[in-house]
Amino acid sequence: MKKGEASKDKLVECGVQLEVARGLASERETLLVAKIKELNEAHAALGEKIRAIEERDERIRSLDEVLTRANRLSSLGELAASVAHEIKNPLISIQGFAKRIADSSDLEKMQDYARFVEKESQRLSDVLLRLLDFSHMSEPEKERLDLNRIVDDTLLFAEHHLTKFKHIDLTVEKEENLPKVCADKIHLQQALLNIMINAAQAMPEGGPLVIRTGVRAPDRVWLSVSDKGTGIEPKDLDKIFDPFFTTKKKGVGTGLGLSLTKKLVEANRGKLEVESVKGQGSTFRILLPPAPRDA
Repeated sequence: MKKGEASKDKLVECGVQLEVARGLASERETLLVAKIKELNEAHAALGEKIRAIEERDERIRSLDEVLTRANRLSSLGELAASVAHEIKNPLISIQGFAKRIADSSDLEKMQDYARFVEKESQRLSDVLLRLLDFSHMSEPEKERLDLNRIVDDTLLFAEHHLTKFKHIDLTVEKEENLPKVCADKIHLQQALLNIMINAAQAMPEGGPLVIRTGVRAPDRVWLSVSDKGTGIEPKDLDKIFDPFFTTKKKGVGTGLGLSLTKKLVEANRGKLEVESVKGQGSTFRILLPPAPRDA
């Protein structure tokens, strides 16, 4: 083959390779444009989904706010109805006995009616005081406290309360060297006293009332009150902390004691537990986190 013909063949071969390269480049460019378009469409679709999710979340938040307000209004309505019921009964009694006093000329009967008025007035006062305690509880003034000392101090002024009940056999079992808790002393004493009185009322014929302290691993210090009283029906366990809910006889308690106790405990970052068997008794347990070492 002549030199000129060889050069010509090389030029032709180079031209073919160049055309192939141009074709590949064109295909790559077309594919790249298609991929970019596909990515843009996916990005747009993703953006639409994100906006839809945000709109849905906003609707959920709005609905949640509406439900929360409705729940608060419902609870307020239930509380108002309960307050009205608890106040209405003693007021009707007071009005009735006051009329009898005005219409009676029998001194002995008038004295009996006056005692009934005094009793119902005291009941009304108890309801209102409990309600004020429940709705205007002060913010906790926290300090380092020993639960064993809380038990001792509370029992000093609780004795006269327990003397109202017959045959209460009080036992105290304290675990030594308890970790300190950070809480409001008055709040804990009031909570303990409420539970003790509730336990005594559950034993109208008397019985053992046991106060214990201890530690639950890994991060709870506890205080419990146990009785061998009437116990609580399983269906009522979820209701006992509701304001004005009570299983006691009419005129015994206001139905606010346990509600207030739960509120006092939770205000101090604690938890109130209950275990109960109908006819065998109940145990109420206050659990609190231990105080930080530098508190």
